[in-house]
Amino acid sequence: MLPSFPQLPSVCIALIAFAFASPADAEQGKLRERLTPEVMAVVYPSAERLGMEEGSPPAIAVYKGGQIVAYVFSTLDIIAATGYSTTPFDVIAGVDLSGRITGAKVVFHQESMIVHDAVRQRQLDTFLAREAGRPLRGGTNALPPDYVAGATITARAMRAAVLTTAGLVLRARPTRTVETTQTTVTATTIPTLDVESFSIKSWNDLLAEGAVVRRRVTSRDVATAFAKAGATDMKLDWPLGAADDLYIEFMTALATPRAIGGNLLGVVKFEDYKQQLRRGAQAIYVASNGPYDFLGTKYFRESEGYRFDRLRVVQNGKTFRFVQNDYTYATPIEGQQLTGLFAIRAGSGFDPLKPWRLEVLINSAGSPPVTVAFGLDYKIPDTYVLQVPGPPVITPRPQTAPQPQPEPVTELPPPVPPWVEAWSDARTNIVILAVLLSVLTLIFVFQAALVRYRLAHRLVRTGFLLVVLVWLGWTAGVQLSIVNVVNYGRAPFDHAELGFYLTEPLMVIIAGYTLLSVVLIGRGVFCGWLCPFGALQELLGQISRALRVPQWNPPHRLEKRLWMGKYIAAAAVLTLVMTQIDPTGTTSEIEPFKTAITTRFTRAWPYVFYAGGLLAVGLFSERAYCRFLCPLGGVLAFLDRLHLLNLLKRRPECGSPCHLCERGCPVRAIEPTGKIVTSECFQCLDCQVEYYDETRCPPLVRAVKLRGEAVPVSIRMNNA
Repeated sequence: MLPSFPQLPSVCIALIAFAFASPADAEQGKLRERLTPEVMAVVYPSAERLGMEEGSPPAIAVYKGGQIVAYVFSTLDIIAATGYSTTPFDVIAGVDLSGRITGAKVVFHQESMIVHDAVRQRQLDTFLAREAGRPLRGGTNALPPDYVAGATITARAMRAAVLTTAGLVLRARPTRTVETTQTTVTATTIPTLDVESFSIKSWNDLLAEGAVVRRRVTSRDVATAFAKAGATDMKLDWPLGAADDLYIEFMTALATPRAIGGNLLGVVKFEDYKQQLRRGAQAIYVASNGPYDFLGTKYFRESEGYRFDRLRVVQNGKTFRFVQNDYTYATPIEGQQLTGLFAIRAGSGFDPLKPWRLEVLINSAGSPPVTVAFGLDYKIPDTYVLQVPGPPVITPRPQTAPQPQPEPVTELPPPVPPWVEAWSDARTNIVILAVLLSVLTLIFVFQAALVRYRLAHRLVRTGFLLVVLVWLGWTAGVQLSIVNVVNYGRAPFDHAELGFYLTEPLMVIIAGYTLLSVVLIGRGVFCGWLCPFGALQELLGQISRALRVPQWNPPHRLEKRLWMGKYIAAAAVLTLVMTQIDPTGTTSEIEPFKTAITTRFTRAWPYVFYAGGLLAVGLFSERAYCRFLCPLGGVLAFLDRLHLLNLLKRRPECGSPCHLCERGCPVRAIEPTGKIVTSECFQCLDCQVEYYDETRCPPLVRAVKLRGEAVPVSIRMNNA
């Protein structure tokens, strides 16, 4: 064992430990290779010696004073969790024997909001490092996830991954040993299901070792089975196809062991499910492909007792049936069409270590009704069974003094899901956002009244844009982006859970409101009122016009061609990122949102220069970026074609002979014919102010004159 040198800094001790590692230590795994002095200085700076990478889930023991004091692990090696990017990140962390995090450092990620941002990377490193000392059971956060500005999903996901993985590492190491100077003698008692160990395994790995089994049933198989049963008048729940057509391919597994259930569901989802599963209950995983639905329809009918009539488990002549409360939906993987978890309650007589049989039942409603069963035999592989009977297992020990081993670690509850924590932490901001969106909704509901008063409209609009920029953008850091579109669009293909969508509450609310408003009114609700970068452009444009900076708008023909820029940008970003040609989302930097809004211009100078250049162009041409280049605007403009309502009023005279609104539209979204191009309209309502202005709108002025009325003083004052 390496002696300690108190006079040396702890980082130097770690360096010496690596240099003087024993031959056995030389057989390092990949984790050991990643434990650089920089990483160890954060994860466990006072380590005197590191053990070998071993166990399931794998971890490296940390020694101090000749004893194991902690374990170092990698989230990538154990649960392969993902953040906002669907590429798994790698956080190396440590946990001591009392269940406290000793430190954490991210060594690899492709989180689009951080990967090219040195400021946020430092914030993320600080956020993770400050987790040191946090207990797995309870405790408070050293730093809130929004400390990493604009990347709270990533911060929450990494912290949750550290806590979840630390719990797995500790729970898998409760072995009691009898110490001798020569050997470690592991006692054996009775066979026990290994529910704690975990290591990453693919679907094919689980199939190869028999942890998952499957069977394919064709229409010919079904017809043959009914013929043997003597059924002549078959009316099946699902009709037969051609003889070789797939009727159902079904799969099953005992999902109670973490190494099986965690790989089938994902560790975080599995931990959530285990919380719901009563102590001693067993979980049966069932999945299928093909037209036949093993769930049936009776399980949600009270008249049928909420029972599943197409599925049962048989063991030693005893049948276990299921009702609605036993069933939990699971996200399909590996191309499966239908997946579910079925709980067998404790005390039912089911023995998970003995062979059992899953039977899919196919029912005929003929006369008399006939049911045939297609079975799938299952036995838990021996690798998932602990304490197999036999003589004590003796393993050699190095010639060192006896070392006391840690007592079993008390069962630790899994951490609160990140999305639940996120919504709890964001309560105040959610209320503020709800008020903001309510005000915006009222603006559109009562827009006909508002736009009759030019000054009131200008004050309301400018005030609202200021709130959106200062609070929603710069304070809350909520800027909907093409990155959100990519991640929301790609999540189902990456089997993301519902929690993925919910981890950023304010963004989820804004995205939902935007989608609804696009379908109802058009893109202008978000682009014109809720986009912080758009608000910044418009407010700067107002200042520019007040200073009489010359304004330029392209001719109508050229402008229509320039409009295509945002569609091309959207197609390029979506294609490159969705196809993984650009997995880190570098092309999404065409959006200056991260620089101008989320980080408030605290990025490297090329990003600041780019964002500043776009804003400078906007001083001479209203919202030039939004109109001609924004990929998010391109997506919303494309969806705008679905909108159902048109709240913008027009008259027959609009466009011929009157061109007042056309000339007054700041973004040139009104054609010479008077038609409003809603996909280019930002719903600023300026045209509606002109529409109701009896001192400027020619049809209204003419109508006033025909009535022989003088223009009301109140109107003149409001339109001054």
